[in-house]
Amino acid sequence: MSPSDVAGDGRPLRPGQRIPGVGGRTHHGEEFALHDLAGAPSLVMFYPYAFSRVCGTELSAVYAAAGEFERIGARVVAISCDSLHALRAYAQEISGGEGLPFDLVSDFWPHGEIARACGAFDASRGAPTRTSYVLDPQLVIRHVHHVPSDRSRDLQEALAELAGLA
Repeated sequence: MSPSDVAGDGRPLRPGQRIPGVGGRTHHGEEFALHDLAGAPSLVMFYPYAFSRVCGTELSAVYAAAGEFERIGARVVAISCDSLHALRAYAQEISGGEGLPFDLVSDFWPHGEIARACGAFDASRGAPTRTSYVLDPQLVIRHVHHVPSDRSRDLQEALAELAGLA
């Protein structure tokens, strides 16, 4: 593997690169690294702020589509710079107290380390960009989806890409 095949230099990631092994803690307080996603197709979603309108709409749609992700054997992880405690409350809000079938990962400290390593950090706002990566089971990026922070991503696009990897 050449250095250009590995992510983490701060530039936006591209298809064909491997996702870096950085990580943080899930909303359950468990250690998590992006390399933990190996072995299954995965969707890595960066989102700017918990409890914001657009992020809430997107993550509620992911929650509602949990059966589709399970059917194709795909994993989902959503990453923001919010604190672990905020993400616990956010998970409760999204799921109506039922619990989420995917992890919210805190990139709170060192602030934005995961997003920076994945080329998905907006330093002027101090928050991740609205960027998603579809990974194959070997952690190679197969699809990148980026939209402005005030717009929602197309979840069906991500599901179609993941289904093609299953």
